[in-house]
Amino acid sequence: MHNPQSEAAPEPRPHQHRTVQPSTLSEASQDEDRCLVLRAQDGDIDAFEKLVERYQGRLFRSAYMIVRNRQDSEDIVQDTLVQAWRSLHLVREPAAFRGWIMQICTNKATSMVRKRQRRATDPYDAEGLEGVSTAAEMTSSSTADPADSSEVNAQIQALADLLASVEPELRIVWILREIDEMSYEEIAKTLNLTVSTVRGRLARARSLVIRLMKEWA
Repeated sequence: MHNPQSEAAPEPRPHQHRTVQPSTLSEASQDEDRCLVLRAQDGDIDAFEKLVERYQGRLFRSAYMIVRNRQDSEDIVQDTLVQAWRSLHLVREPAAFRGWIMQICTNKATSMVRKRQRRATDPYDAEGLEGVSTAAEMTSSSTADPADSSEVNAQIQALADLLASVEPELRIVWILREIDEMSYEEIAKTLNLTVSTVRGRLARARSLVIRLMKEWA
């Protein structure tokens, strides 16, 4: 600890590094989440709205990939955010907010899929692609090129169609890892699974996705 009484020349600040380690960005994101969650837990509505802006697009995208219906996805996101606000005081690890809210969302999405017992005749909601594309842009810090929108929609449609053939338990793990870029530990905590189970399901999901992509090629 430095004595603040010496005013002559400021001491160098050794912990102020510019070198970014691989985990620095995720740690910075967790720090931001922690600050926002703590403020929101104290009743700061603006802080919670910032969390909504931060995760709304990600939640919608993940829900859509699971249920493949825009209206259902919007309902899931809305229910997720309402539950998150009402249960925010239960969050003991503010920095782990991302996994916590994703767990709420994926639970609601899988519950909906199981309830309707997805049929082969289940109509595909092509109109919802615009919502997914818009939601994805909300989570990006860069400005999107409008010329890319049709290509993005085509990719999302192809991916959603392909994932529809993968059973929900495997699909969710694949989405959280490949789409949301969560770590094995984060996925395990989000889905209440062991890391080894996550790895096993992800391996099976990847194998299925690769096989399906070959069949579509």
